[in-house]
Amino acid sequence: MLRSLMSGVSGVKAHQTMLDVTSNNIANVNTTGFKKSVTVFQDMLYQNVSGGSSPDEENGYGGVNALQIGSGTKVAAVQTIHSQGGLEYTGTSSDMMIQGDGYFVLADGESTLYTRAGKFTLDGESNLVQVGTGALVQGYTMSQSPTNPTEYVMNSTLGNISIPMGQKLPANATSLVGYRCNLDSRVDSYLPTGLTLQGTNQTTSIGGTEYSITFYEDDGTAPLLNVGSDFIHLEFEDPATSTTTDLNLYLTGIDANGVPQLAFDDGTGSPVYQLTGLLGGTDVTTYDPDTGLLVVQDGSDTWEMNVLDSLDLEYMSFTDPTDPTITWKVLADFNNTQATESDFKLWYVSSGAAANTVSVYDSSTADPLYFNDDGTFRDYESSAAIPSFQLNDGTNTVNIFLNASSEGQALEIHASDSQGVAPAAGDSAETEVLSTLSQRLDSIHTSKVDIYDSLGNAHTLEVSWEKLELENPDSGQSQWRWRAWFPEDEDSSIPLSPNSGIITFGEDGQITGSDVFTLTAQFSAIGAADSEIDLDFSGRSFEEEPIEGVTQYGSAFTTKAYYQDGYAMGVLEDYSVESDGTIVGTYSNEQTRPIATLALAVFANPSGLLKAGDTSFQATSNSGLAQIVTPQSGSAGEILGGYLEMSNVDLTEEFVTLIKAQRGFQANARTVTTSDSVLEELVNLKR
Repeated sequence: MLRSLMSGVSGVKAHQTMLDVTSNNIANVNTTGFKKSVTVFQDMLYQNVSGGSSPDEENGYGGVNALQIGSGTKVAAVQTIHSQGGLEYTGTSSDMMIQGDGYFVLADGESTLYTRAGKFTLDGESNLVQVGTGALVQGYTMSQSPTNPTEYVMNSTLGNISIPMGQKLPANATSLVGYRCNLDSRVDSYLPTGLTLQGTNQTTSIGGTEYSITFYEDDGTAPLLNVGSDFIHLEFEDPATSTTTDLNLYLTGIDANGVPQLAFDDGTGSPVYQLTGLLGGTDVTTYDPDTGLLVVQDGSDTWEMNVLDSLDLEYMSFTDPTDPTITWKVLADFNNTQATESDFKLWYVSSGAAANTVSVYDSSTADPLYFNDDGTFRDYESSAAIPSFQLNDGTNTVNIFLNASSEGQALEIHASDSQGVAPAAGDSAETEVLSTLSQRLDSIHTSKVDIYDSLGNAHTLEVSWEKLELENPDSGQSQWRWRAWFPEDEDSSIPLSPNSGIITFGEDGQITGSDVFTLTAQFSAIGAADSEIDLDFSGRSFEEEPIEGVTQYGSAFTTKAYYQDGYAMGVLEDYSVESDGTIVGTYSNEQTRPIATLALAVFANPSGLLKAGDTSFQATSNSGLAQIVTPQSGSAGEILGGYLEMSNVDLTEEFVTLIKAQRGFQANARTVTTSDSVLEELVNLKR
């Protein structure tokens, strides 16, 4: 009788423990990072009333099982379940959640604790601590690499994580500006350049002889009246004999649309459009003034080119300031291979000139045009060497000088009172503008970016690219001039050197040759240190292939600065945590810096951890030693910033467990009361 009573008592006690464990789970259903527990029952020792026996076939007996009577139940274990809890978004930068295995490492006095509850905050000394306990979160600080200041390395010593809000980040002078994307290959050179095939060599067979043909513009001595030299010169060379034959095309006039009128000159002084035996044989050379087609033919051998298609000239016309019945027609081209200046030629004729009389003014014998740093024309106030001369076509004359427009992107022809005399400084705006020649703005692309000096002052750096005409277009290359300057008035006193250069593109649209240019910005003019700044057109500043740098394809302009490494002084205002556990500080100057990396502990047997309260655990001999790693390394999970891990308690499951515990408790209580009733009957036998 006493055995059944004690078995019932053990069942009541065990299910009471089960109720305790379940109620604790339910109480912590909203505890961040809580890990539920389950009660594990085991039966107790058994009394062997009789042993079993094996079958005896010889005597005809079967086997008999042992007779055992149990002593009740006991709680074998209260097991912690370390399954992943659900996630809860908070948006707080100090809240962190582990997605996967691992535990945050906390230092609490002399002991080390481990937790999944990532509800952290900063204390009065900027240490990252657990809310409610003040336990210090452990990790590894980050510092600049001694060999590469742009990289940060993690220190090897585990320690407290400090996030010094309000800490200053010193200013950093810009040393690199990276550009990428495209310059449009379809645009013309930004200034007219005359014969676009200048310096081009072609090879053709005429009359059975292989000739090398060279083209160039030849205007003789300037200023030139009643042109006594050719406008376009063609040279046919027989490489076998090294003999050359010249063919000259003369500019006989300029029509009302600005189209050059060309012809041969056979010595008679009259335009000629066909020559026979130029190369000493039966060849016939013809020029069509309407279409511009030049053809050399000898039997079945034919060579041709369109001369007008090979010309790049700008046309201007204006009325004579002293005789309104006369119109001047002018063709202009530039030799703009230099960044600071350019020679130019003006081919001109007046409506009152004699037939076939065209003249030229060539600035190479006098004063060139000058450019500002940004590529605009200089005005008279900026240069005393302003071109001032007389147009004289042998019949009529006009005195002019050249000056920049108010924006500097156009060249104005002004009337002058006398030959070779420009107005006094400041008077140019008061003279009549006869005509204007503008730079081709569609062939210039600009981009601006703010850079910084050593004091953190911002300066707007503007870079432009100008399409140039190569001397040898058949080389398969194209060239652009870049210019760099400070467009703001307050920075105009800061010299940049060099402030221009040439980039060359190959047939594949990518840069060949130099693609990084170093400028010296003399910020000492405003009290800061001078800086060397690399303009990188290669794409290497993005750690990309050349195709990602500046290219030249038949697509729209898109080139701009995508990167610069300078910044002003900043103050640490916020921080966030990345998936690899790196805590990144955000400064008021929009810079970010890694501050520290969280440490995670991984155990061979997490169920062997000892709950220490405050949603923390302690290591035990059965949990194994803590393996301290960083997130996403080894078997450790990743970090979700702005999230918290919820309790892994399932209320439905816990309510079912409550019912089971209640019914188990009730059933065992009935065993006790039944055994008590039997004992009572036994006592009553004595009466």
